[in-house]
Amino acid sequence: MRVLIAIGCDAYDNPPLQPLAGAENDAATIFEHLVAKNWGGYDQTQSKLLRSPTMAMLRSTVDAALFSGTPIEELTFFFAGHGGVKDNSYFLCLRDSDVDRMSLNALSMTQLFGWITEAKIRHTNLIVDACHAGGVVHDIGVLLNPNVIGKVGSLAISILAAAGSDEYAGETNGAGHCTSALMSCLKGETSVQTTRPSLDLVEVGQVVSRVMQGTGQSPVCWGINLFGISQLAKNPRFSGGGGHISETFPGLAPDGVGNEHIRAASDAIWEQYLSLTREFDAERFLDVIQPVCANLEGEPAVAAAFIKGLAATFGPRIAATGDYFNVARLQSACAVALLPMAASSTHCADAIMQLSKEGVAWIDEGTDQLLADFTEDTYALLSKDGGIADFYFLPLRLMSILGWLGAAVHIQTISGESTAMIAPKAADLVRLIMAHYSNSVVPVSDEMTPFYVSFAAAANVLGCEEELESISGLLLRILHQQGGWIAEPGLSGEDALRFLTAVTEGRCDDFRNILANPTSLLPAVLLVMDRSGLADIADGAMKGFDHTNINIFVPNDFSTFGASLIEEGTNFSLNIGHTVFSVSDLVAEWSKIEEHLSADAILASPAVRISSVLASLLRPDRVAWFLVAGQSAKTS
Repeated sequence: MRVLIAIGCDAYDNPPLQPLAGAENDAATIFEHLVAKNWGGYDQTQSKLLRSPTMAMLRSTVDAALFSGTPIEELTFFFAGHGGVKDNSYFLCLRDSDVDRMSLNALSMTQLFGWITEAKIRHTNLIVDACHAGGVVHDIGVLLNPNVIGKVGSLAISILAAAGSDEYAGETNGAGHCTSALMSCLKGETSVQTTRPSLDLVEVGQVVSRVMQGTGQSPVCWGINLFGISQLAKNPRFSGGGGHISETFPGLAPDGVGNEHIRAASDAIWEQYLSLTREFDAERFLDVIQPVCANLEGEPAVAAAFIKGLAATFGPRIAATGDYFNVARLQSACAVALLPMAASSTHCADAIMQLSKEGVAWIDEGTDQLLADFTEDTYALLSKDGGIADFYFLPLRLMSILGWLGAAVHIQTISGESTAMIAPKAADLVRLIMAHYSNSVVPVSDEMTPFYVSFAAAANVLGCEEELESISGLLLRILHQQGGWIAEPGLSGEDALRFLTAVTEGRCDDFRNILANPTSLLPAVLLVMDRSGLADIADGAMKGFDHTNINIFVPNDFSTFGASLIEEGTNFSLNIGHTVFSVSDLVAEWSKIEEHLSADAILASPAVRISSVLASLLRPDRVAWFLVAGQSAKTS
């Protein structure tokens, strides 16, 4: 059952709370549209409209609506009136509220969340059209208890707050500005989307926020929901018709098998969510969500809905940190989680294409951000507290940026989309990096290989062939200077300093436990230099890598390419000075691998190809060698 509680409070008994003129109208407008006119599918008996209630009246209504009848699957709680933050908690002010005794006669978010949790409501939409409504975030810590949320009976929630925590909420002609913008969306006067029969509060809130830009009032929308997209109201713009609300994702019914797999991982998922303001570790995120998708392989539509729900939930929280490349990593991780089902399920393949397209948009945003940062400070890519260790981490960071720029090109190209929007600005960023950071293009680890290959395979489209030649030459020259030594993957800051000591002081023998050969980076550089017409230069350098082992790994099945451990595949191992002596020898061996990759039928799937590229960037212990396959060599 779905229930709406709409509260509008115009009358206030205790100064300094002044009477309002539009709060009751706002609540009545929402109630009439969603309940009386049945645009929300809410139960007309259990749903309640309260005009200027006291705290006691609200408690009585909540008791009857939430605890005395049929269990509620979804609750929409609307409030218009005065509100504010006191003692680090946000309160909704009712008729008898006293600002000196808010804990007694005003409704705190902590108390509201407690009621919702006790009532075991699956999803709640919270809409607050009040001053300082963004202050609800003060109580989010109570809501996001990883020991509770996600389990049976715990809540998921979407929030639309009419104003920032430091802003007032206005009203004109007896109607709140935010509620008016909200109603415009619910009535279809302002389009939200046309592809689903229902609207969810987060997507509506995002449109409301855009509509109200420049008004001095900045609505805040936010949501957490593991179980697919929630429903606020029918979508009057739905192109498929205006019938009753159907379940957008029927596989995610409250008692569905899919939910059990999701709940089993909920603690780990919410732990990831709570850490987003500090960091986003895409590999760790993948380790959490991939087992859920594996358990849902028999229900691919459910898996796709779950993953899209995660992307919709996690994306805004990561975007709020200002790191747009991390949002692209999130979208990519979600796409990679569906890779095992990409070739067999159109639901999953379509979801991968959608997620990767959204990822390109975030890479585009991140590129704009970095270009702006360069305008203010040419050394913006340096870590503020990295210290000497940044001589190790900066090269990894630079190559990562280049790799993600390449990935955007590959996604657009494989999807049949134009690269005209992102290619010019990406090329500008590459040239700025080379102008200011060329001395930091240094080979430090095989973790650089997938990013280097991604960029190299896109350089032609980007118009960055000269920059690619410079990067390849720098990597090869410094590899030669370092005697073919690089660092083991995943070094800590302390070990990074030890590595720098080893290569700068020529003490590699003293630090062998953290050193490795460039088993994937060296063959990648040699093959790319051959493609760039620089085989003669590469040939001359190969003598310095005598007895170095190089490897090219190809999985038996690319649907497993995103797994933490790829169990089956072929490791093509070569030894310089033993099995290969020149670049032409390496190219001859590569041609056999290239033929194998070209014949791999599963790579014909755009979704598989795209998600495999993304997998190599998220788990950089593997390389999407098929990006190099088919590229013709220039004449030296």
